[in-house]
Amino acid sequence: MRSLAKDAVPRQVLAECKKLGEDIRHARIRRKFTMDELSERTGISRGTLSKIENGSPNVAIGIIGRVLFILGIKKGIGQLADLSVDPISRDLEIEQLPKRVKKRWVQ
Repeated sequence: MRSLAKDAVPRQVLAECKKLGEDIRHARIRRKFTMDELSERTGISRGTLSKIENGSPNVAIGIIGRVLFILGIKKGIGQLADLSVDPISRDLEIEQLPKRVKKRWVQ
């Protein structure tokens, strides 16, 4: 039986969760941590770490942030919605700029 929560998550988000999980798994392996060691260091269960590495969208963002921190990955969850890489915000900002600028009189 499929999870209702998983059905509600867009495919692109599921793909990104899967990639994040794979990246975390590769980072753990490159650092020569076992799953047990990383789960102990982060204070989460091995099952939760397995969910992260398998790309589950049902893991709290704070827990993922803790794993990234312990792995020493500097660009963690703080970069997810960074305005400098958000084209929609930039476009909305541009739309709100005035069409003309009135000349100011200097005395």
